[in-house]
Amino acid sequence: MKSGNIYILFAVLFFAACAGPKNLTVYKENAKSEIAAGNYTAAVVSWKTYFNQQSEAEGEITGAEYAQAAKTAHKAGMDDQAVAWFDQARYKNYAGEEMYLALAEIFREKDNLSKELSALEFYQENFSQNNPEVNSRLFTIYDEIDMTEKALKVWETLPESEKSAEKNLEKYFEINKDLDNETVVDSVSLALLEINPNHTEALEWNAMKYYWKAENLYKREMQKYETNKTRSQYRKLLEQLDVVTATFKESLTYFEKLWEQNPGEKYAPYMANIYARFNDDQKANYYRGFIE
Repeated sequence: MKSGNIYILFAVLFFAACAGPKNLTVYKENAKSEIAAGNYTAAVVSWKTYFNQQSEAEGEITGAEYAQAAKTAHKAGMDDQAVAWFDQARYKNYAGEEMYLALAEIFREKDNLSKELSALEFYQENFSQNNPEVNSRLFTIYDEIDMTEKALKVWETLPESEKSAEKNLEKYFEINKDLDNETVVDSVSLALLEINPNHTEALEWNAMKYYWKAENLYKREMQKYETNKTRSQYRKLLEQLDVVTATFKESLTYFEKLWEQNPGEKYAPYMANIYARFNDDQKANYYRGFIE
């Protein structure tokens, strides 16, 4: 081979070697340009081409590149592709806040609670324990799967804006009811009624609380008088009956709202008994009419 041909061949190989990687990065740059323009579907196509070309050229693909492509696929609505690329990113030991937030969102949309929980817990353990949206969602999931201790623990990390949200207060209310934490339930029920004066479960809690407080006191004091019919005991009875009346009236304020929501057999026995204690036969009989 003549020396001139050798030089030409060398030059071709040299420029090909230099041009190869540069041409491959064009697809990556195209993807970034499409992302900036909001053309996420086109960006996914560019990412796929870039990955394919890199694989054929045995070039390196970083975990960060897979993660960036995955986020693009998620924005394009291609969640299966997004998960596949996120998996590649994790395989290459890449981990990022946005990656796990996106994974949690994808698995939530797919109704895959266990994988959503894994993504959120990884995020909380490795990035931030003070993300209100993440902690609020964790509280909801823990409540849904009956992980009470974890639910109560994450509740303490919620900001006041999340704690005062009706949906979260309702869950906290039910958790503490199940745990028989009556003092907490009392407080939360009132907080719920401040937000929603017609909240059925909170109204029922307070209606029943005052009803049984009055009814039990009435029976207890009547029993004391029956076993000791003295003037002194009678005076004590009258004093306690004033308390009974006031407490029954407090109960009625809640039962009346409940009756507006659901007039009928559910609340009628309690209201009939309250008016019977008031010696109001007309109203007592009215509510008895709803009892089968």
